[in-house]
Amino acid sequence: MPGRKLQLGCPKVAALIDEKHRAEKPGWRKQRLLAIKLAAHGKHTGTEIGDLCSLSRASVFALVKAVREGGLEAISERNPGGRPEGWRKGVSPKVMKQFETKLAAHEFVTLQDAVRWLEQKHGIKTSYNRVWYWAKKLGGVLKVPRPSHSKKIPRGSIIPRRVER
Repeated sequence: MPGRKLQLGCPKVAALIDEKHRAEKPGWRKQRLLAIKLAAHGKHTGTEIGDLCSLSRASVFALVKAVREGGLEAISERNPGGRPEGWRKGVSPKVMKQFETKLAAHEFVTLQDAVRWLEQKHGIKTSYNRVWYWAKKLGGVLKVPRPSHSKKIPRGSIIPRRVER
């Protein structure tokens, strides 16, 4: 069953797209322009355009939506990706400064104390792993070492051999 042909629905863009595509150097911009050019001509489905341009069908529809809403300039920009607020997403700079200060002063015996402090003092519910990630990024270390087995042989000690009789 053949799909519906994809129509761009922007006559202004359709008139400009051929010359812009011709003038563009090979790369991701030219690939996007080709997808929009094929959508502007309206002879292919979204899947066919994706196959011709080495894009996913979803990417083709996302490009068409971007052009419809923001014009041809909308596809010329790359999305930087990642978190827009950095690795401390959801926490105000004031709270992070206090966290850094307390971490540097070794006020947290364990990171579970830090999780409790964030929740009780500032109402921020976050996981232990997230706080551990922040502490490691800030160069924090635990005051209490990780537990060790009581019968563990200390490193560097000489282990007596068993003498067989």
